[in-house]
Amino acid sequence: MLVTAEGSEVEELTSLQPIGEFYDAIFQATNHGPQDKIAEKVNQCKQLSRDVKNKRPSRGCLPADLPRSFPGHQVMGELIELYFATFESCYRILNRPSFQKEYEGYINDSEPPKSPFMLQLLLVMVLASTIHGDANIRSQIMTKSSTWIHIAQSWLSAPLEKDRLTLEGIQINCLLLLARQVTRIGADLVWISAGSLIRMAMQMGLHQDPDYLEEMSRQQEEIRRRLWYTILEMNVQAALDSGMLPMITDTDYNTHPPSNVSDNDLEGTMREQSQEGGHSNHVSFQSLLADSLSLRLRATRVINSLQDEPPYDQVLALGNELASACSNATIAIEQASTTDCGRSVGFASSFCNHLLRRFPLCLHYQYAVKAKKSPFYSYSQKVCLEAAQDLVLFLEDDQYYRLLLTGGGMFRDIITRGALLLFLELNPEPQEDNSSFARRRRRARQEPLLQDARRVVQYAKDRMRHGETNVKVYVCLSMMMAQAESHLDGLPPKEAISKALHDSLDICHRLLEQRVADACTSPTDPVLESWASSGMVIPALADLDADFDFLDGENLDMGFLENLSNTW
Repeated sequence: MLVTAEGSEVEELTSLQPIGEFYDAIFQATNHGPQDKIAEKVNQCKQLSRDVKNKRPSRGCLPADLPRSFPGHQVMGELIELYFATFESCYRILNRPSFQKEYEGYINDSEPPKSPFMLQLLLVMVLASTIHGDANIRSQIMTKSSTWIHIAQSWLSAPLEKDRLTLEGIQINCLLLLARQVTRIGADLVWISAGSLIRMAMQMGLHQDPDYLEEMSRQQEEIRRRLWYTILEMNVQAALDSGMLPMITDTDYNTHPPSNVSDNDLEGTMREQSQEGGHSNHVSFQSLLADSLSLRLRATRVINSLQDEPPYDQVLALGNELASACSNATIAIEQASTTDCGRSVGFASSFCNHLLRRFPLCLHYQYAVKAKKSPFYSYSQKVCLEAAQDLVLFLEDDQYYRLLLTGGGMFRDIITRGALLLFLELNPEPQEDNSSFARRRRRARQEPLLQDARRVVQYAKDRMRHGETNVKVYVCLSMMMAQAESHLDGLPPKEAISKALHDSLDICHRLLEQRVADACTSPTDPVLESWASSGMVIPALADLDADFDFLDGENLDMGFLENLSNTW
């Protein structure tokens, strides 16, 4: 009897019943019978099919000497520990015990490492190296990061095979997307890749909760849920950055949010076991993000909509919901910082807050800019200014600051949206009292803002020292700082702006010259050099950047400067 996916009998196809009997006898029979020779022939055909597929170009071949480009075991151990203590707080990608087991097998040479694990390891090192406290280690890994990322992308971009649709493949994709953002390699194109990753995950059924699937271990259930919500989070963040829609709604999946349980508690447990003891006493930052995911998906659609602007009262209502979500997360994070058994949550707190607080900023941003001429939007100006100052606070977290120095995409929020709002607030209205007493009062009142603005300018300069090639950002922010200072001092702004322009441009020129000289003299890894010189450059990161130049950081739109003089 033929049955549909829903389980209903298809009576109309009973005429094909004899074929079904032969099918069962040949392909599904477990006992010996008269059709054994045919079944044996079928099995031979299957084996030959596998042999044919094995002859095709495979993504399984990594550079043979790739491990020789890795640092020593002590540094690798430090980077792994650092990765799990930081990035894994919000993006739950890897299962720590499983990864650690493979890593120990690799360093002990007890078994040959598999390609997926090697890619996970090198991407973990790329991510952790950006925030490592030792500048020499950061520099050492940075020289290899670009090639490692290209190797991982090349491996994933090879002709599609069935074994690509595995949890390991999904994990590598997630690590790669994050690595591209923190190293500014194709960071502005992550939305394209995130959309592809969403579809890959749905093809594997991650959008369906494991409760509705076949029996599996509790560990597998939790890994699937963590990966799905990691992918959703990456997707909504990338959509916000690119000005695009998230391409998914909360009606497209029924996967439950991941539970607040540690990796060690998941080892060996099965679904039927009670989950009452599975809750950990530390905060789950991914759970905090999952609580507001549906809301932020909705907000992203409003922020990036190509239709007419929504009514302002709708924006205010949505903004209040986002503010409530941020407030609830802050309370949970503050409790975690005092009760989480001494575990450091500094980086995780900054990361989680950043992922959340950029949404109110983006929602109110266009209205805050209008507030200078239309007091009707003054509430948006207040919300955005507070959000911008919250972003500046991240610069005080030394570890997170190192990430902000090298990252692209969302990690540039402070020098894009945040900076403009600070300088708009520092600029006095033309009709304001400009007496010396008023200027002193204004400077005293705005001194905290001035300090934040100076931090942002210094931060833009530090990014130039750490690989940024977009000179416009630092130069423009320096001019804005000079104009703000001159206004508060009651001095003509043109001379100050001109001096800031020349000084900042000279600094950028010297930094870029030095970087070119360093690139010519810095030692290269012979293993990676041979791989790169073979021409194995992936289209996904090379050609796309050429075709989408308008998204590149070099073309960051600073056109608003042309109109600032009209509002200042």
